[in-house]
Amino acid sequence: MLPANLHVIRAATAHDWKTLRELAATSGVRPLSGRVIVAEVRGVVAAAVSRDERRTIADPELAPTYLTTLLRVHADALAAVERQPSLAERVREAVLGVREPAQLPLAA
Repeated sequence: MLPANLHVIRAATAHDWKTLRELAATSGVRPLSGRVIVAEVRGVVAAAVSRDERRTIADPELAPTYLTTLLRVHADALAAVERQPSLAERVREAVLGVREPAQLPLAA
């Protein structure tokens, strides 16, 4: 089990874009775009995921191998909240499946 405070996962800010471009160049990929979530290790951005593109980048020297997986899980959780803000409804859908909207009787 991993301690909850081992990494900081947060939304990228304007201050992170230079670091993200450098991280992409180091990884040999194009920079991420759209809504990006970053993971810090000891105060340094070590990995990131684009919520829009579903691509990740990571510093192989800083980021543990599981860090990009944690970022993807975090991005999936944020997407679930956007689709259905109610935790009770998300749990209900996970157990029972998606419900159809309630049908109201038509007035005669």
